[in-house]
Amino acid sequence: MTLTPWQRICLCFAAFCGLSGVALAALTAHLPERFFIAGGRPMTERAIDMQMWHAVLLCALALYGAPRFRWIAASFAIGLMLFCIPVYALALRGPDFAIVAPTGGTLVMLSWLALMIAALRR
Repeated sequence: MTLTPWQRICLCFAAFCGLSGVALAALTAHLPERFFIAGGRPMTERAIDMQMWHAVLLCALALYGAPRFRWIAASFAIGLMLFCIPVYALALRGPDFAIVAPTGGTLVMLSWLALMIAALRR
């Protein structure tokens, strides 16, 4: 199977999301509570869930390869970063730019809507 450049980029991003998701899950499981804000561990776990499920989705989009999905995949990737990174930063006592997370979450939801519409179109 020959992959187009957008498919390779999407698959690499999906692999990075999977790799970093596993690393963050291990870190979250083993870090002492003092490294988290109050309620930070569950926040991190939810972001990891989101990241890992969308890594699988991005793999599927990359391997399916329909050109109309490349912009949807890019939208998922951007939304995922805008959602997860601020959540991780906040939960792990990093810089607080959590105001960005709702934008990322909205972009992810719109990406799901776009995928639904693309699937229904001929």
